[in-house]
Amino acid sequence: MKEECKKANPNIDILKEKMKRTFAERVGFIQSHSTSDILQEFPALQHISIILTEIEHIFKVDVDKRLLEGFGKAADKIIAEAKRRRLGKEILLQYQTALSQECEETHKGHTVCAAILLLPYLFHENPDRLYVIDKVANAPTPVLLISGNPFSAGCEMSLRIDGMDIVKPEDISMGVGALLGIYFIFGVKYAENVKKTLNFLQCMVGINSNDKVPIGVIKMVKALL
Repeated sequence: MKEECKKANPNIDILKEKMKRTFAERVGFIQSHSTSDILQEFPALQHISIILTEIEHIFKVDVDKRLLEGFGKAADKIIAEAKRRRLGKEILLQYQTALSQECEETHKGHTVCAAILLLPYLFHENPDRLYVIDKVANAPTPVLLISGNPFSAGCEMSLRIDGMDIVKPEDISMGVGALLGIYFIFGVKYAENVKKTLNFLQCMVGINSNDKVPIGVIKMVKALL
């Protein structure tokens, strides 16, 4: 695995097979080692497709696909609710500006992006524990770093945990899917001030864990999905 990862263009299929073979070993290793040690021993985890494949192997769900389907249903409702409650005003302004300036083909993607960014506000949680935009991320828990306008094609993203940038998602839904996957793969407990948001995302993609889902999240799932 390490030798393959050193290549400029590693073969992802080979990495997936090696990850599959080392799954049991990796689960034990992760429980007793730091993030730095884990990435050194299993460098394939620095590829977003491997993270998504790993979470699919564990829970039998395609997280990226489920998120796109879920937000396809819920995005308009999330945005409408944020407007009604006057939440996330800056994000809503950027969203409306993007809709007015760009072609109609981009609108669906912008709507999904806006819904993801607004979701923590609906739970009165701190969005900085899910993502930060042009700011320093201080939390050790997984967080999505966004540089530039999130509705712009020039926006750049990276996924960070314990101060280490692991992967660079192509878009925000993929980034949130990988973030959710990292919580489970690395055995990290949900950050308290974004716990409801993460539980909502978990319900959306169909990941069943042993933790009890808060009643407020269940109500929100029923209302939006």
